[in-house]
Amino acid sequence: MVLGTLVGPGPVLAQDRSQLTGKPRPRVPIYDAGNPVQKKVLKSGLTILVQEQRTSDRVAGAVAVRMGTIYESDDDAGRGQVLIKSILAGTQKKSSAEVALRLLAAEAQLESGAGPDLGQISISTKREQVEAAIDLLAEVTLQPAFPDTAVDGMRQRALTYAADQDENPVRASYSMFLASMYRGSPLQRSVAGTVSGLAGCRRKDVLELYKKYFVGGNMVVCFVGNFDGKKVMARLEKAFAATPPGKALVPIPGDAAPLAADTTLTAERDILAPVMTLGYPAPGYMDPDYAAFKIIESYLASPDRSPITYWLPQAGVAASVGVLYPPYPKRSSLAVYLTAPPNQIAAARDTVVSVLGRLKTQPLDDEEYAEQLKRVQEGTFANQGDPLARARSMSQFEVAGAGYDFHRRFEQTLLGLNAERVRAAAEHWFTHSCASTIAPVKSESKP
Repeated sequence: MVLGTLVGPGPVLAQDRSQLTGKPRPRVPIYDAGNPVQKKVLKSGLTILVQEQRTSDRVAGAVAVRMGTIYESDDDAGRGQVLIKSILAGTQKKSSAEVALRLLAAEAQLESGAGPDLGQISISTKREQVEAAIDLLAEVTLQPAFPDTAVDGMRQRALTYAADQDENPVRASYSMFLASMYRGSPLQRSVAGTVSGLAGCRRKDVLELYKKYFVGGNMVVCFVGNFDGKKVMARLEKAFAATPPGKALVPIPGDAAPLAADTTLTAERDILAPVMTLGYPAPGYMDPDYAAFKIIESYLASPDRSPITYWLPQAGVAASVGVLYPPYPKRSSLAVYLTAPPNQIAAARDTVVSVLGRLKTQPLDDEEYAEQLKRVQEGTFANQGDPLARARSMSQFEVAGAGYDFHRRFEQTLLGLNAERVRAAAEHWFTHSCASTIAPVKSESKP
């Protein structure tokens, strides 16, 4: 910007030439690191992050905890989902109704959820209520009541969702894919858990998990917004002073066994049309190739130009087409799922195999690469001015060990890529594929 002011029309002419030649202009960083982040580790091991963001009239906080699929055994698979949802149902001092009234008075929203490697509790409100938000978030986090009715209700919801993983053909196909792709690892199970892991879950089991997960070294608290950072840090230290000491958890032992060859899985059900999931291993978000695969994901999932998610439905070959690239920390997978008429499933599969195979051998052309780079960059940082989005992101990556400034480093890696490096990443990771198909039961009258 300063250079353009000093030298006058030079850059404008260069821009015009770029447009005339059709060559895409290089992308520039758009991530705003914002004000310096205050970081403090308490004696309990709890990490506190605070960042002033004076451009917003809102404030937000998040507590991130190492928990989820990679910390669960077969016996308790899915119980973390029950814990993180029922933790909002009142505290030892306030009933669920009283918590709701406090939130209403503060014009605040309180939410919770868990994924494969962490759980989060977050709160957002207007700037005038930052102290009340801190105190309430600390109370919910450190003094949950876990009423029997709440635990039972959340267990029933989790059971219903876990059962649907087997009953819904699309989800069942993806579950088959996960079981093969991550064989020997906790990630071979759905994040929702299993019916067997949830069936016997009771309040005492949730309390045991809570005592295991919610210790200082296993948690990060982050607040972002329009406030005095030093005062907020002092308030957080006081509010979370009672956090029990403890070390960070380590994942359940077991690394996924790599596929030895392209793998095909099939099953039959009483359905009208086949469903299929087909994909390859892919890097997790802590791997150097992650940025390259975000471009690949964007290309495959583009609703207006993808040769899979756009053109397969346009051609009438497949429907309900989508791309799944789960946010696992170290090793992930990238898969395409779809439904197709029985006479088109082979064509749909061949198209997916061809498109994914081409990514290993042919770099995206300049126009396509520039477009997908723009989409990844702008999509990743679309909400960076939102205190809640920033608090969630910073606490997530800090508790995972990637560092609260993960997005800054991600963008540096992203802008350092080119089409050839993306192709090389695909070649490295796209080794052996897994295809899982659920087909209609064959009629006895057919051969």
